[in-house]
Amino acid sequence: MSDYTNPRFEKNLKALYQKNPLLAAQLKILEPNQKYEVYVGKDPLNINIYDKERKVALFHQEPLVEVTQKIKEFEAYNLYPFFYFFGIGNGIFHKFLLNNSSLKKLFIFEPELELIYIALNFVDFEQEILDEKLLIFWTKTASFGELDQYLVQEGQWIYSRIYTLHIYNNYYGTYTEECLELNAIITRSLEHHVIAVGNDSTDALIGLEHHIYNLPEMITTPSFKELISHAKNCDTAVIVSTGPSLYKQLPLLKQYAPYLTIISVDASFPILTKHGIKPDIVVTLERVEPTADFFIKTPKKAQKGIIFALTSIVHKATTKAITQGTKSFSMRPFGYTRFFNLQDYGYAGIGMSAANMAYEIVVHSRFERCIFIGQDLAFSKDGKTHSKDAIFGENETQYKRKENESEKILIPAYGGNEMVETTSVWKMFLNFFEKDIAETPYNLEVINSTEGGARIAGTKEIPFEEILKTLPKIPKKEIKLAPPTKEQIKANQKHIQTKIKEFLDYGYKRKKEVEKIFLKVVKMTEELERLNKENKLEKINFKKMDKLIEEIDDVKLLFQEDTFIKVFSDAVQSYIVHQELEFAKIAVRPIKTLIEKQVKQIDWLYAHKFWLFSLAGGMDATLEITKRSAKQWMKLPAKYNK
Repeated sequence: MSDYTNPRFEKNLKALYQKNPLLAAQLKILEPNQKYEVYVGKDPLNINIYDKERKVALFHQEPLVEVTQKIKEFEAYNLYPFFYFFGIGNGIFHKFLLNNSSLKKLFIFEPELELIYIALNFVDFEQEILDEKLLIFWTKTASFGELDQYLVQEGQWIYSRIYTLHIYNNYYGTYTEECLELNAIITRSLEHHVIAVGNDSTDALIGLEHHIYNLPEMITTPSFKELISHAKNCDTAVIVSTGPSLYKQLPLLKQYAPYLTIISVDASFPILTKHGIKPDIVVTLERVEPTADFFIKTPKKAQKGIIFALTSIVHKATTKAITQGTKSFSMRPFGYTRFFNLQDYGYAGIGMSAANMAYEIVVHSRFERCIFIGQDLAFSKDGKTHSKDAIFGENETQYKRKENESEKILIPAYGGNEMVETTSVWKMFLNFFEKDIAETPYNLEVINSTEGGARIAGTKEIPFEEILKTLPKIPKKEIKLAPPTKEQIKANQKHIQTKIKEFLDYGYKRKKEVEKIFLKVVKMTEELERLNKENKLEKINFKKMDKLIEEIDDVKLLFQEDTFIKVFSDAVQSYIVHQELEFAKIAVRPIKTLIEKQVKQIDWLYAHKFWLFSLAGGMDATLEITKRSAKQWMKLPAKYNK
């Protein structure tokens, strides 16, 4: 390696160490000039790179000519806030793109570490790296779990319908496999976050109703903080899910149960009970009433000595069905739960399944080892969805295999030698696991002993019997949790009543503001329709329209206001977000003439008419449900009943 150090490269590397230390470390030890030779013309921007192995140059023409052509080609994308590139080239074109004020983030994925090294020697990216406007990744170390956090930081998924992975130039055409794999990761991330939002506000409103209903009981139970302080009663936690492969693991689980912390999802509880296995913790987070059956259809005495980790959004039938053991409530990290500022009771259930939440408990409790069993996340070879003895059967009708081969969702199987069929819901659970495992803040050994179903990236695949034989047989102790004191309960009772009033006061104030803008938009669109009918479009008052669009933008700024996010976002985001996906297409539409600008203004106004209507309706539903649920346990002032 040469003793000469390029000051530009050193500055870039120093910035990279702050933002992507793994890549910086890899570049620091790279031996340059192995695969590539660099040629610089009379113009210092004429930088060509020659691939000595393939005997081909990155640029077939003069580099500056190709870069200039590419700049012209990308004029049509001038308003795009996010770009994704496969290939860094010599870095000159990307530096030009970064000068665009509309651009929020530029992602570069490069299959050759040496090309990243070369580009960082010739182009000063220091500030863009520090500002996180430029994110560079080496594809050899890119995975869904690692990349997802960067791909969604600024709501990039809102622009998912205009997403394109741009291949830098023809040189990168030989990296087909890497390009396809990367594209799959990015689309998986964007799709995951769109699906996670959902397309129906009903679930969020039901969750809000249950949360408020459960608040008085929640504050009497041991908190989530108390739970994670005492959950670790040995070094190894086993998360027991209800996939088809669970049944074969039950004899081993029963044999080793005294030496393992068993964290069971609610659906596995009846199966474990039937086979004489007592879990330490049972996790339940679903808001639907049938979840109560997992506790109704098992003997009450089976609940004794168990910690039931519930979220505040569970149905009242579930809380009533648990009459023994110890309930410990936590809150899922939704806006409306954060509004109540009961931090000791939050936050768990970031993922969508009880098993995702169980993993969070394992991490927060700082276990040394976590083992998954029954975590298939896929149909078994004979089409089963759940384990034998599952109370809703081995073939739940909500999960159906696709008959058309082209419609099947296939993912890598356990062991990695084949593919298995999954569903969009199971795939979402898998995404959360892989993301959470990648972001685990300490060195937790995560083992998948499911021995079937889907592969979970980031886990070691070890047969259950094999891993159990390596563990010390140290008997675990019973987990005991302390409830809050009478003084704490009394203080929290007063606190939640105050927060309900604050919730309603703020909500009605903001709802009135949104309705006012909506009525203005209705009036203007009616005027546009009248002028169109009378063939007098030249009389459209575009200055007035500009002002109204500014007022709409002010409404959108509410979504950056912390209290607004907490009170309304969860209930309204599903239909608001799906409309925003369409707005993105209008937002990036280039305008070259006055007519194009005016057409864009009119399209933007009409698109937001229904957006405002939906928003006001969602706000109203949120407030009505809050009142209805709070009335079950507190007297509301008369002003809220107008």
